[in-house]
Amino acid sequence: MRFTSLSATFGTLERRSFAFLPGLNVIEAPNESGKSTLAIFLRTMLYGLSTRDRGLLADKNRFRPWTGAPMRGTLSLESETLGAVTLTRDTTRADSPMGRFAATYTGTGDPVPGLSAADCGETLLGVPCEVYERSAFIRQSGLAINANAELERRIAALITTGEEGVSFTEASAALKKQLNARRANARSGLIPTLAQEIDADRATLDELARLRDERAAAEEDLGALGQREAALREALRTHEIADVQEQYAAREYAKRDAETAERRERQFRAMLAEMCVPPQETLSEDRRRLETADELAQQLAEAEQARLDDDAARQAFLAAPKPKALSALAVLWLAACAGCIAVSAAVSFTTLLPPAAQNATFVLPVFAVLFGFALRRRRAKRKAYDSRSDELSAALREAEAVCAALKSQRERTMAQVYADLPVGDETSARAYVRENLERYDTLSQLTQDAAAKRQRCELCPRPDLRGVPAYPVTRPAESPEALRAALARVAEQQSAARSRADVAAGQLAALGDVAELEASLAQKQVRLTEAQAEYDAIAMAMDALDRANMTLQSRFSPELGKRAAAYFAALTGGRYDAVVLDRSFRALATEHGESVGHDAALLSQGAGDQLYLAVRLAICDMVLPAERHIPLVLDDALINFDDRRCAAALELLLKLAQTRQILLLTCQHREAAYLAGRENVHYIQNTDIQQIDPTI
Repeated sequence: MRFTSLSATFGTLERRSFAFLPGLNVIEAPNESGKSTLAIFLRTMLYGLSTRDRGLLADKNRFRPWTGAPMRGTLSLESETLGAVTLTRDTTRADSPMGRFAATYTGTGDPVPGLSAADCGETLLGVPCEVYERSAFIRQSGLAINANAELERRIAALITTGEEGVSFTEASAALKKQLNARRANARSGLIPTLAQEIDADRATLDELARLRDERAAAEEDLGALGQREAALREALRTHEIADVQEQYAAREYAKRDAETAERRERQFRAMLAEMCVPPQETLSEDRRRLETADELAQQLAEAEQARLDDDAARQAFLAAPKPKALSALAVLWLAACAGCIAVSAAVSFTTLLPPAAQNATFVLPVFAVLFGFALRRRRAKRKAYDSRSDELSAALREAEAVCAALKSQRERTMAQVYADLPVGDETSARAYVRENLERYDTLSQLTQDAAAKRQRCELCPRPDLRGVPAYPVTRPAESPEALRAALARVAEQQSAARSRADVAAGQLAALGDVAELEASLAQKQVRLTEAQAEYDAIAMAMDALDRANMTLQSRFSPELGKRAAAYFAALTGGRYDAVVLDRSFRALATEHGESVGHDAALLSQGAGDQLYLAVRLAICDMVLPAERHIPLVLDDALINFDDRRCAAALELLLKLAQTRQILLLTCQHREAAYLAGRENVHYIQNTDIQQIDPTI
């Protein structure tokens, strides 16, 4: 079988196509140009893309096209049994990349019968994917080989009966699985599990006994607390009965007190009626009149004192000397002076009189003026005296009038008082008014007291006497507050005890029935005995299988090591001539002329890659069907080879390319330079990779 061409939209391969020829195809491209992606694409087209893997490094996520386009591709190949076939895988659903599959005859479009998405690769190549990946599908990061049931089964078939149904790894794994199912370690497996379950069941039975005791104790506490609660509530009820009895007694006392006060009020009111006491308003008015009479008496006394003062002032004024009147001589003198003044005025500007007479005429007027002033002053004093006398007389008359008016008004006021009261004098009237108003004050107090006591009686609560005994009860020593606090504490203790009982009951119900647990414990003990016997039998079977495997290994390991040694000698120029592999494909290489082998891990990186390349080529010879001529795919498998060993590897690949197609993917130019001009070599550079028309 050989690949002829492909086109891919896969990872970094965006609408790229390749064409391959028989022989050795060297595909040279720089890093990150899609070489490894091309190798994975070939495997995916043959065996499909796993969708079970998760994570960023799963193939369905790693090789999602960078542009966001759906994964798709075609692979054309020629098969010895089917002829020219074209495989197509496409993505129709996001959760199933490369899920749609088609296999047709190239150029016709007719479907190839017997090829499906699941078994396409195994049908064409004759081996499952696990064998292909560990033989002809060689990557630089995956040259080392690990044990695999499919690969082991195929090798075993070649060196034993030819049947591929036997695998030591699977048989050993199955036995180990059964062994582990019984006892993998001290904590997992059937035997430890049963032992733990038996211990758990015993612990559960112990726990059930403890929980039953705890529930019984909690229920006993609940009973005692219930009795305590009943006693506290009875004491509180006694307080309530005592309160009701006290309320009833207080209401009866208030009722009797109110009735007594009302009776006293009625009696006092009847007494006032018998005494014919005037109404309180009349007495209050008479008291006001008496107060008015007192005020009038005070005013009359003040007015009488004012009259006496006015009379005394008038008498004192009248007793003082009066101003004297003008005498006749003074009048005559005044007249003479006036005549002289007139004469002097007439002759004052004449010179008829002598100088002495003229001087006399000027002196006389002066004396006349002075005399006139004196006369005017005496008249003024006389007039002031008369005016003052009139004023004092008028004031006296006014004071006498005020006294008379006040006296008359007081007499009228007292006459009104005497008309209302059965008394005849002012003192008796005052005493009568005072005494009877005091009686009315007493009546008012009695009325207020009766009303207050009646209201107090009405405000007293009406206790409900139902269930209250007639005899008085004795209050408990503890107060109601102390009883309520104790009752609250009892309630808390009851809640805690009930919670303990409920928890214990719930745990008892959750743990199950004792009889069932004891029956289950007996069954588990029987099962533990049986599992231990099975464990011993499986251990013996594994020992026998290991011995058989050692025999089988001694048969296939030399043949595989012999073929690998031949390839390794060719790759190293004969430096190593012996290779030994164990069952897990761990390789040991022995240099020519030495007897001690070197583990692959102790070799250089290049020598280690060459050793495992030799092992892979040997496996290809042993496990791949020779008639299928399955192509080899090598992805940078020679990158760690030096130039000399790279040349030896290329010579070996040229020889192998005569019988099978080889795709050599490399990022270096030395392979192309070395193979330049050689026959059966097809060289593909990155520039030779065609871009697919997006419209196709």
